[in-house]
Amino acid sequence: MATRTTKRVRRSVEASKQVILETAERYLISDGPNGVKVQRIAHDLGLTDAAVHYHFGNRQKLLEALLRFSGRRFVDELTSAIERDDPQSFTLEAAAMLLSDLYDRKGTARLAMWLSLEGWSPEGAGMLEPLVDWLHKARTLQAKTQGLPPPQKTDARREIAVLSAVTFSQALAGDALRRSVGLGEKAGDGLAVWTAKLLEHENRISSQT
Repeated sequence: MATRTTKRVRRSVEASKQVILETAERYLISDGPNGVKVQRIAHDLGLTDAAVHYHFGNRQKLLEALLRFSGRRFVDELTSAIERDDPQSFTLEAAAMLLSDLYDRKGTARLAMWLSLEGWSPEGAGMLEPLVDWLHKARTLQAKTQGLPPPQKTDARREIAVLSAVTFSQALAGDALRRSVGLGEKAGDGLAVWTAKLLEHENRISSQT
């Protein structure tokens, strides 16, 4: 009986990195950081383990590259949404859903925490800056329409920071976070959306004073 062999595919360096990271992202979403294994990725792509290590050095660096990769995809998707939609239609609830998708469904909160426990330190490269810009622009247009003074951009920065912290924590703790305080909500984005509404309410009050 003939032995089945995995067909090797020739790719450029950049194409190889891209497809490795895309495969790693699928495993991150389905199985978490522990599911991102060099051997699994190499097998799926018809590569040797050495080929994966050649592109990323080791598994730790692969995971760091994966976190940056997910962040860039988030920024690209956000930029497309900004260019497509009317800025005044933007709400913090929409931001909450975008952040929940990034941190929870795509597994980046667990990955960031896993890397932090391994000694990695985030550089803070402004991944959420487009979200801040979008919110600030929406608030500025709203203020102009209502004949109010323009808001400070610092306010938008603080609101996105708070919303990011809540959605990040919820992605890590999930239902346990709500159960710890006696909330009976089912799994979902309820806490993040509630926080968004609270921030929107606070903004309306402050803009009227």
